[in-house]
Amino acid sequence: MNGDRYSSRRARSRVIRAAIVVTALGILAIAPGAQAQSTAPAGGFLFIDSDMVLGPTNLTDEERPTMTCVQDNRFAHNEEVVWRVKVLDPLTGQPMDDTMLSSVEVKLPTETLSLHYGGHPRDTPVDFFWTVGWDVPEDYPTGAVAYTIDATANDGRAGTWEQFGVTLAQLTITDEVRPIIEEE
Repeated sequence: MNGDRYSSRRARSRVIRAAIVVTALGILAIAPGAQAQSTAPAGGFLFIDSDMVLGPTNLTDEERPTMTCVQDNRFAHNEEVVWRVKVLDPLTGQPMDDTMLSSVEVKLPTETLSLHYGGHPRDTPVDFFWTVGWDVPEDYPTGAVAYTIDATANDGRAGTWEQFGVTLAQLTITDEVRPIIEEE
């Protein structure tokens, strides 16, 4: 019951945030003396909502049911970071799928990862969003990892998501090393 209430509150919060942004843009567009000019399409940016979860790589069969897809920002070496992303059209408040976006990417200091759109969980989807997994290399430096998420729509609109500046809230690689489990 609490999970349903939380999900409902979170969804309302997203809609309210999108409405505030759209309203603010409308006010700026009609404000007397407004000098802002843009060549971008109306609503020329994208709203990105993202989190990170632990993926199933190198988890034991016993760990997978209770640890996979649990939100976290601290990962050991050889664990899988999975980004889950929704890109919203600020004009409609609706999520954008792979027919509307040309790319969604996580940009790490060492590489760029392309996200894929689909239903989750895979066999019995209850939601649709963008995902990509990244196995933390065993020799990757420990500490906070700076990254951004960039989305580009087919019509040229774009958006970038950045982590909060609070170190404790950022993606962090710990000094722990998870043993590698060979897939059968």
